Amino acid sequence: MKQQKKIHRIYINSEFKSNNILCTTELSHRITNVLRMKNDEKLCVFNNIREYEACLSIDGKKVSINLIEELPRVKCQNRVCIAVSVINMKLMDLIIQKSVELGATDFYPVYTKRSQYKNVDKKIDHWNKIIISATEQCGRLMMMKIHEPSNLEGFINQHDNKACYLLNPEGDKFSPNDFYQNDITVFIGPEGGFEDNELISFKENNWKSRSINGNILRTETACISVLTLIENYDSISRHSL
Repeated sequence: MKQQKKIHRIYINSEFKSNNILCTTELSHRITNVLRMKNDEKLCVFNNIREYEACLSIDGKKVSINLIEELPRVKCQNRVCIAVSVINMKLMDLIIQKSVELGATDFYPVYTKRSQYKNVDKKIDHWNKIIISATEQCGRLMMMKIHEPSNLEGFINQHDNKACYLLNPEGDKFSPNDFYQNDITVFIGPEGGFEDNELISFKENNWKSRSINGNILRTETACISVLTLIENYDSISRHSL
């Protein structure tokens, strides 16, 4: 059986006010030279709110996208915020990519005492590109928002909703009731864990300590595990948590 040709999915920073979109030089280069797409080839384009089936029009270096039909929107998801103590940059790239794929809506890089870096402001543009690429690949419509890096005290003071959880091997196990919330925030600490005074700050601000299992997980493993748990809690037995 002949394999069906892949339909590319591309994010465009446009309000889609016109059915014809003239591509920027950068996007034109990506379409013709990187993706090697051809004239009249079908694709999907989206803008964080809407998604369309579309068709390419290529005339020399001029590339335009013709919108054909708006595609159905997926039901809005709950807000799931992931906060991560800044660690190795390659691992941060991986965590951000997987957070997009697994449905996080917000991502917070946070400086803790054991963070490996204390200034990652210059990485925000790079991480936004990872978010766009991962969103295109995984099929979700809304972009995960990456927030400006902050210190731990500032982050905790800004998050006082009821469903705030700190991943800690010594914490209680998650229960299904933990996930029946419209707004969940989970904090994953650095390699080596938190300082005692940081744990006290979480407790004083009513954060609940939770564990996934009895093992000490690497930061990237913990992120993937907790997001998978949140995304699939409806299909997980109460007895398996």
